[in-house]
Amino acid sequence: MMKQALLTLGLCSIALLAFGASPGPTKLTGWFACEKCTASRVAQGELRPSHPDCARRCIEEGAAAVFLDEEGKQSLKVKNYPALKDDLGYHVEVTGRIDGASKTIAIESVTRLGAGAFCSRPKK
Repeated sequence: MMKQALLTLGLCSIALLAFGASPGPTKLTGWFACEKCTASRVAQGELRPSHPDCARRCIEEGAAAVFLDEEGKQSLKVKNYPALKDDLGYHVEVTGRIDGASKTIAIESVTRLGAGAFCSRPKK
């Protein structure tokens, strides 16, 4: 009985690693955006910031918020980051936990690196 429990535990651990569950926080750089306006660009390998006002409207209308990982050339749906709309239009470094199976990132911290879009945030 004990051997079976250990075997099951071991197989579950291997499955978590195989399906991309991040063992710890990962640092990435890129931009926050909406999935609606970026999905076709990401599919073509083109990752760049979106206009922050457009992204904000899309997210408020129900589009998924995403993080565009510039190095990994991927789009990850954002979990657990209520201040996301404040960082639209900025090039940022995020720390978070990635779930490769669901292509999501749970944000733990965000550092602004600078304005990201040519039509970036309006001056206040």
